Order: sequence, then structure tokens, then C-alpha cells
Amino acid sequence: MLPVATLAKEAPSPEKSPVQPLPKAGGSGSASEAITRILEGAKLPERRDVPPSEGAPTQKEQKRFDTMLGASAELPKEPPVPTQPPKPSSGGLAAEIVAPLRTLKNDLQEIVRVKKISLVRAAALEQEKRRERPAVSTEITRARARRTRGILFAAAILVILGGAALFGVYIVTPDIASPPQGLGGSSLLFAESTFLLPLEEDNPLDLKRFIAQARGGGSATLGSITRVVPTITETGAAGTAVERAATVEEFFSALGVRSTSDLVRALGSDFFFGIHTVDENAPLFVIPVRSYERAFAGMLAWEQTMNSDLSPAFTAVPSQFLGQGGLPEKRRFSDVVMRNYDVRALKDDRGEIQLYYSFPTRALLVIGESPYSFTEILARLRAERKL
Repeated sequence: MLPVATLAKEAPSPEKSPVQPLPKAGGSGSASEAITRILEGAKLPERRDVPPSEGAPTQKEQKRFDTMLGASAELPKEPPVPTQPPKPSSGGLAAEIVAPLRTLKNDLQEIVRVKKISLVRAAALEQEKRRERPAVSTEITRARARRTRGILFAAAILVILGGAALFGVYIVTPDIASPPQGLGGSSLLFAESTFLLPLEEDNPLDLKRFIAQARGGGSATLGSITRVVPTITETGAAGTAVERAATVEEFFSALGVRSTSDLVRALGSDFFFGIHTVDENAPLFVIPVRSYERAFAGMLAWEQTMNSDLSPAFTAVPSQFLGQGGLPEKRRFSDVVMRNYDVRALKDDRGEIQLYYSFPTRALLVIGESPYSFTEILARLRAERKL
């Protein structure tokens, strides 16, 4: 509650009207008439609201208070705050994750808006696209079917060719006969396969030609060694034919080897003869030695005719070559080192080794044609603890 004095000060003062001169005191009637005339002549000022100009600042609305004691002051009414329309709920996290559904109607509206074509034209294009889809899918299905048939046909051809190849190998490859139990004793060298070579009363040249044909027609696995066991048929005590392994002397005799008798006596009776499949089908010998000194001396003496005695089972090398002066010279064995072993080798005109022999130990003699065979023989002898 504000004091009355304060309210009185804040209230605007009315405009002063021109004061009429009071009548002279003469009687009560004349006084009443004078008061009436004064009230009629007095005019109260009217309240005029001046509209505010555009540039002038707006005057604040004056507050009006009730001058009655005990009455509460009239509080100004605040203008209503405009309410904003409620925002549609976004749906939370699910609305952010789930993409809005795209319909054909939205696509058509987008096409009409972007490409500036009519809705009828857009619908016609969509109908044409639907008509083209079955044709494209049919063509794709046909192409897949043709490719599947081609793959099956190629697989069938490969299977047929593989079967024909196996049948040809089965027909062409000669039957490999396993030696009878106890024939030839234990092998000096491990071999992947073994077959028998009967020594009949044939010419030595025919026997060596047969071995050369076996070399050229072999189909063994690369790196494998095939053992050849020369056999001789004898008549037993009961009159039955008995087959046994030939000795080194008998095999050298069948080949027509012109070695010395000291060499034959210095070598053991059993031996290993085989064919090693590497860059070529190379023949090889592994023979045990009884006397190293006599065997070495006998090999030096046999060098003169060694290549001619073993060919064509071994590759033939001309016995002469053109020397530095253009004159023919005798081809001789030379000393070489192979796998850290001393080797006596016979080379051809290109300098390649065609025949060699070596004593890896004092108890073994190795005769071969391919240098790769020497490496393989050493590896297998080490594996069997014989070297």
C-alpha cells in the first residue's frame, strides 16, 4: 500500500480555469445564482491522446493506482506470449537409424521436378523399363546356361583324355617283373622299381642295343632310379630251370667288355646296374671293390676301350678330336672334381661329361654318364649309411 501523499503527488494536476469574480454579498439567493453561473461557465479540460510519431520514442504506459486506502495496486497486464506450434516428434534414435521408405511415388515426383517432364511421360518410361527387364533377365539366364554347359563339356573331355592317357600308359608300358625272393640278394642302392633282364645267348651288341632302347622308351618318374637285374637260367639238380642273378664278370662278358682279369678279380661278384631318370635316362653302375689298388689300376687300363665297350648302352663319344694344330688326337680321360670327389671323366667336343668313374670310398666303384646321377648316388649311399 502506497501512502496517500505519494499518490497525490503522482496524480496529474487539472488545468486551471479562469476564476470568475465572486459576487458581492447581498443575500443567499443571489449567492446561489452566482455559484450556478460559475459552474456552468467552468469547462473541465478533455483528455486527448496524441498518436506517437514514427521517429519519436514510445512513451511508457503510466501506471494507475487506486487511491483508496486498503485497496491493492493494479498490476500491469503483460501481453500474452505467442505460443509456438508443437514440433512433430522425430521418433528418437530409431528414426535416425531407419532410413525413410522410398516409394515409386517419390521417385516419380523427383523425376518430374528435376528433369522437367510430365507425370504421364515419367509413368510411360517406367512402364517401358518394366517391359525390358524380363528380356534382360531371360538373356542372362540363357548365357549362364550356355556357360554351364560349356564347363561340363570341357570337364567331360578332360576326363575322357585322362582315361585314354592312362589306358595308353597301361598298354604301352611293359610289365615290370619283380625279382623272385632271394634273387640278386640285397640291393647296394635304393631303387624305386626293379625289372629282370635275362642274359641269353645273344650277341653283345644286341644286348647293348636292347639296353639303349630301354633307356629311350622308359617312362619312369623324374629323379627315380630303376634297377636292372641281369639273370641267367640254369638247370637245377632236379632238372628244373633255376633263375639266378648274374655276377659282374658274367655281365661284363655278356656286354663284350675288354677289361683286364685283374680288374674283374678286384671287384665283387654282386653289383648294381640301373637307369637314372634326370635330364635323360642315364645308365649307372655301383660295384663293390675287394682290392682298391688293383681296381684303380685296372680302370686306368680299361680307359682305352671303356667307351666303345659300353656303347650304345652308354652314349658313344668319338675316340679322336682335332687338336690345336688341326691334327686328330686321341681322346683321353681327364681328372675333374665332382661333389668334392676325384673323378676321371671323358668329355665330348663341347666339353660336356659323357662318361666317368670314381671311387667315393675304397670299397665302392661308381660308373655313370650324367653328373646328376653321381650326386643322387652319393645322397642315397649316405642315407643308407654306406658312405
